[in-house]
Amino acid sequence: MNRNRLPFELPLSAPEILRRRARILSELLAMDAAFSVIPVCGIHESTLRKMLDQYDNLFLQGYLARSYHEIKLTLSSRLISAAGKFVYSRNPYGKLKCAEIRMSQDFLTRLKQGPFALNGLYASTPQEAFLMVFEHELCHAIEFSLYGHTGHSNRFLTLANGLFGHTQTKHSLPTRRAEAAQNGLIVGMLVSFTYQNKTLTGRVTYIGKTVTIMVPSPRGEYRDRQGKRFSKYHVPLSEVRY
Repeated sequence: MNRNRLPFELPLSAPEILRRRARILSELLAMDAAFSVIPVCGIHESTLRKMLDQYDNLFLQGYLARSYHEIKLTLSSRLISAAGKFVYSRNPYGKLKCAEIRMSQDFLTRLKQGPFALNGLYASTPQEAFLMVFEHELCHAIEFSLYGHTGHSNRFLTLANGLFGHTQTKHSLPTRRAEAAQNGLIVGMLVSFTYQNKTLTGRVTYIGKTVTIMVPSPRGEYRDRQGKRFSKYHVPLSEVRY
């Protein structure tokens, strides 16, 4: 990577990164009451737009606005296994059609007091962790714009480190599966629950917003390799007994 040819300053000093991140965080907290509490209640669309614009202005000298016709920043209720995601699509001629950064509403509203380890750094609050996740996805958008593709290569880490001080590309934010495991519930476990006033017993196959349980049933629509039939149930975590 030729840093002299990049359209923004790189690398930034650690104190300067902290100063700019703190400025953005304080502005977002001041403008959005739902975002400023712990646990976080939510975040307004205008707050997301402010976050994107401020990162572009303070860290990238407006590069994102110049390189993308539009980049969407959304809060996704369906994103539960990852805290954030950069997605894009191309038209039939191979040119960029749209680009989007999706942030997980599930992680944002479940996190409580830190510290949280992510990207080789520590965040003390859910709001700070949210910004660090966004920084990671923002680096994907930057790398894609500069080179036409993105991943977790050394080039990506050079960008993430030079812009935001990240030293790793992974986080240890608690997933729903990890939280359930701390309470003794894991995939493959035999559990029971009540359905239509009957107690049913089956095995856990997935843990997300609800627990997926496969229950033996002579008329079930699912079969295993031995030909045994099962019915699938999606059960709230609070209703699962184990």
